[in-house]
Parts: sequence; C-alpha cells; structure tokens
Amino acid sequence: MAPIRIVPARDEENVTQKAATILLAAVEEKPDLIVAVFAGTPAFGIYKLLTERALAEDVDFSHVRFVVFDELLGRTKASFRAVLEDRLFRPLGVPAENIVAFDPAADPAAETRRISSWLEISGIDIALLSVDARGHIGFHASGSSLESRAGMVAVENSGRWGAARAFSLGLADLARASRILLLASGKNLAEIVRSLTEGGYDPSKPLCVLQRHPSVLLVADRGSLSRIEGAEKLSGYHAGLFILDAASAPAGRRVLVVSPHPDDAPISLGGTMALLAGQNRLVTAIMCTGHRSFIYGTQREERIAIREQEVAKESRILGVEPRFLRLPFYEADYDVTEADIGCFSALLEELDPDWVFMPHRADAHPAHIASRRVALESITRRLKARGGGSVETWDYEGPWALFNRGDFDTIVSIPRLAFDRKVAAIQAHASQVARTPYDVAAESLARLRSALVPESELSGYGGKPPRLEPYLELFRRQTLRPEQVLSPERGLITAR
Repeated sequence: MAPIRIVPARDEENVTQKAATILLAAVEEKPDLIVAVFAGTPAFGIYKLLTERALAEDVDFSHVRFVVFDELLGRTKASFRAVLEDRLFRPLGVPAENIVAFDPAADPAAETRRISSWLEISGIDIALLSVDARGHIGFHASGSSLESRAGMVAVENSGRWGAARAFSLGLADLARASRILLLASGKNLAEIVRSLTEGGYDPSKPLCVLQRHPSVLLVADRGSLSRIEGAEKLSGYHAGLFILDAASAPAGRRVLVVSPHPDDAPISLGGTMALLAGQNRLVTAIMCTGHRSFIYGTQREERIAIREQEVAKESRILGVEPRFLRLPFYEADYDVTEADIGCFSALLEELDPDWVFMPHRADAHPAHIASRRVALESITRRLKARGGGSVETWDYEGPWALFNRGDFDTIVSIPRLAFDRKVAAIQAHASQVARTPYDVAAESLARLRSALVPESELSGYGGKPPRLEPYLELFRRQTLRPEQVLSPERGLITAR
C-alpha cells in the first residue's frame, strides 16, 4: 500500500488553484488524457479556473476525453452531463464524441454494458473526487461493495435529488484508475481526512477504497488537515539502524517473500508487505502445502485446498501474487534436494527479485530452515552463473523465532492502516487462527517492538525515544554477491 500523498493548501481557493494546476500539467504531458469528473459544488471552482487558465495559457483540451461519474434517473432538473456541458466541456472546446456519460433515458442493462465495455478498453487516467464527511463517494453510501462496477445504485437522499436511483461508476472502476486527484476543504472534513490518511481501514466506508490505491493525491486546506499529526517521523539511518516508513518506502522494486507455510508471510511481515504493495511487485513463494496442520474433520487434500484458498484471500488483502511451490522437502523429512532448488530457481529466473525476504538464520523450525536453505542456495547459484549482480536479502522474525539485541539492523515503521491490513491478512487464515491466535501474537509483538526498540536501540536507556509508528517489524539485511557461497551449516552465507 502506497501512502496517500498530501498537497497542503492555504484555503479552499488555494485548493482550487493547486488542483487546476495539476490537471493542466497532466494534459500538457498527455494530450489525450482520460479524466473522470463529477457535477458537484467542490469541483465547480476548479472547472471555472481550469477553463480560464486553459484559454490564457493555450492548453488544448480537444483531445482530452471526459467520463461523467454518475447520472440520476427520472430527474426533472438538468442532467449532470448538461451541468458539465455548461461549466466544463463547452468552455474547454471538448468535442461531443470525447464525452462518455450515462444516458438516463436508455435501457439500464444496455447502458451499464456500454459504459463497462468502454472502461475495460480505455480505462481512466485521472479520477477527480472530493472527500465526503461520511466517507461516501458520489452515491456510494456506507456499506457499498468495494468491488462494485459501473451500474445502478440507490440514492440515499432521494428527496433532495428528486430520484431514487442513479447510474454510477463502480468503486472497483475507481480502484483501476491510474491516479486519483482528491479534494478536501473545510474543518468539517478534518476527522474523515485524518481517518483516511492515518486511521484504520474501514471497508464499510466507500472512501476506504482509496486507501488501497497506489497513487492518490490529496489536495487539502488547513481546516481539513487540522486533525493530522504534524510531527516529523524518523526515517533513514539512525544509530546504525535503517528505518523504513510509509513516506520513504521505495517504488519499482521486485520483491520475493519466502513463506515456508501458507500463513508465515502475513504473520511475520504482513505490515511491511502492505507498505510495499502497490508501488512494487510483490510475490509470495509458499514453499510447503502445510497439510500437517490440524484442521478437524479433514483429509490431506482437503487441508491443502483450504490452506491455499486462505492464501488467495490473504493475497487479495495485501495486494501480492501468491505462488504455490509445494516443494518436495516437506514430504522428505525436510531434506533439500535438487528438485527443491530447481523449482525455486525457476521462480527467481522469472521474477529476478531485488529483495528476498526469508526466515532468519536462528529460526529453529525445520520447514523454515529448509526454506531458507533453498532460497539462499538458489540465489547464490544464480548469481554465480550470471557472474555478477546482487540480491538484497531481508531476514525476518516471527512469533516462533525472535531477534535478540544486535540481531537486527532494519526497522520498518508501520502505520495503523497498513497494520490493519496485516491483521486482516492473518485472519484470512481462519483454519489456523481458530487453533492459535496468530493475529493477537503478531499485534502483541509489533506493539512490544514499538514500545521498547525506539529507546533501547535509537536513543539509549533513559533517553527520549524518537517518534515512530505504533507498530514495528524488525529485519536483518544482507547483500548477496557471486563471490559468496553457502556454508554447510543450515544454509548460512559465508565469504569464500
């Protein structure tokens, strides 16, 4: 999950100015931009300024395509498209064929298919939205499905709008837009803005679909930002430790997570995965089937199916790609063979990862030991065969194998939103959480690290600890190069 980027503005007028500037720059960069717009008061000032500046600065909108977000059925007043024609399309000189809008007089099923087909082919470059104090998006009210597509929705306040139903783009359609430009003005929006940017993930509120989006730009005035904590959070190198947080998370990395059992990855590093997903490609290698785990009343193949279904659910929550390797060592008393190495090496060849996360070297679980050995030997062989390059490995801890002081050199500072996704991902493994409360264990460990590590490792005993997020995950990083080989003991890396 990428953090929502905030562009602070002085007041509502300044929000309008900054949003118009962003849209103009986008059109200059991509003359055939596709923009989703809505007919609402928060945007009218932007449309007016956009028109004025486009004429003054000679910005050509004739190739820009606009998608009207929604349209009421049976409304006696002017349609939303007609309002936008007056305020935006006609002043900008946008040809009629470049406007995509629901036709309230058309057959609803046919109209839904038409718009959905258009979106599948063309997509949306920028979706312009405004923050609603209730967390709604357009006519999508509390309880709306985050997976909805273009179609019919009920109008919550039908008396005000003069219609009981409306066409609308779906929340999943917004989630597929390349970028979201979000507007917020006024102190009455302070709490929902705080919740959106720093609070928990609440799937009952449509606005939370933006918390899963990889590129959201929030242009907000001082009033709407008044509940957000202004103190700077620590990141980078401090006291010999590297601190990674949402603001400093990288983009464009290829990341491979070694998960010995189906639930190991979210339990151990689900917060870090949530932080990296969206801006990076994340693949989880599930090394074993996990069929030895007790699930009452099931046979071996049923347990495999259950556990792999739980991984699929977890992966959707975290935004990662699962790969079920079913390595032979799990059925061979954890004896690693060439078959295991070959299977994992094929995944390395496909992904060519920059980072690989794996259990740390002191983890005593035999499946974790074997998984680490497979990963390290496969990586080392590949680097030697290539004669160059490097891979950064991140050893992680978990509830079964904790770091001691001096064992870790990296801290990932995880905000509540990302950690909520971690907990949800762990809970997706319902068959395991029913037996052992791994969600409770993971949260307790992350809170313990947050309570103690800032003082003990960063400021010294008795010193004032720096401000980090309420949840921490710890790692030890190492850069592997071709000149490094495996030692015979448990697959540890040593120099030649």
